[in-house]
This record gives sequence, structure tokens and C-alpha cells, in this order.
Amino acid sequence: MAKSFSELRKQVLQNTGLVASFSVYDYSVGITENFDIVINGKNIDDSASTLEEAISHAKSYIENIKLVENIDTTIPEEKVAQYIRQYHDIDKITDTLIESYIELASSNVFTVDPVVTAIKESKSSEFAGKLQYELSDGSVVAIDESTQESLNILLENHTDVVEFMRESKNNFMRIIKELEE
Repeated sequence: MAKSFSELRKQVLQNTGLVASFSVYDYSVGITENFDIVINGKNIDDSASTLEEAISHAKSYIENIKLVENIDTTIPEEKVAQYIRQYHDIDKITDTLIESYIELASSNVFTVDPVVTAIKESKSSEFAGKLQYELSDGSVVAIDESTQESLNILLENHTDVVEFMRESKNNFMRIIKELEE
């Protein structure tokens, strides 16, 4: 008598000591009888008390790995140099200048520099279609790309206003509201 796929799968899992096996992205996940979580052959967590909890922990763990991978994604220096040429009239683009732009774009400091905007737009963001900035007071603001473009134009030669906006969320929102009027 031929076994069904599900019966065969269950037997294979029992022979390996697993109660569940699945893939998330490119990661192979196994859950043992004791609800230990094994990802790509490495035991990563043994704190779950139910199968559902173990599955949830495994998915969360992998999502965190993917998030870190996305954060660490960098833009090639050539692309940054292209943005600098596109938006600024600079004769010599040095490695130091490129590194400064990458650092500024990574810092989430509010700026109206179109090069930083272009760098941020090309990176994946947790807010689809939004640019995220961390202000001096530790608060985070996210604005859409069209607002950023408007600010780039309106505040291009007003570094004092940009510095004021960088200080706090209240300052940032105050300027945004004043510009809307």
C-alpha cells in the first residue's frame, strides 16, 4: 500500500527528531520534539513551549536577519559619485567626499541636499515611499519624497532653518507647518 506524501513527510520528520520543517526565504527551519529551533543546521533557540511559539520565534529570527541585511546594504561609491555630479557642480569628486555623503545618508540627519535624498531613495526603507530622519533629540520623522523635494528647493540656501529643523521633532514640524501656509 502506497503512503501519501503527508504520511511519508511525517515519518521522515519523526526519524530526524523533528516535529516540523519548513523554509523561510532561503533558510531551512526545523522544530524538534522539545520545540528547539534549528535554522540551517544550527540550534538558535530553545525557549519555546509550544510548536506555534517555536514557529513564530523562527520566523521572527529570520525576519530580524533579513532586516539587518537590508540595513547593511550599501550603495556603490560609483553611484554616489554619479549623484554628486548630477546635483552639484564639483570638478573633483574625492573618496573623502563620497564617504562623507554615505555617512550623512546613513546617519538619518535631516538635510535638504539632493545627493543625500537620492542615496536614501535608492535604499530600501521600512516606510515605503518615505524618507526617515533621526533628529538631535532622538526623535524620528518620516516624510514622503515629494515633501523632501519641496524642502530641497525651499531651503536650499537656508542652512540656519535646516539646523533648526534638525534639533527636534517640534522644530521640524513647526517649519513644515509654516511652509504649508
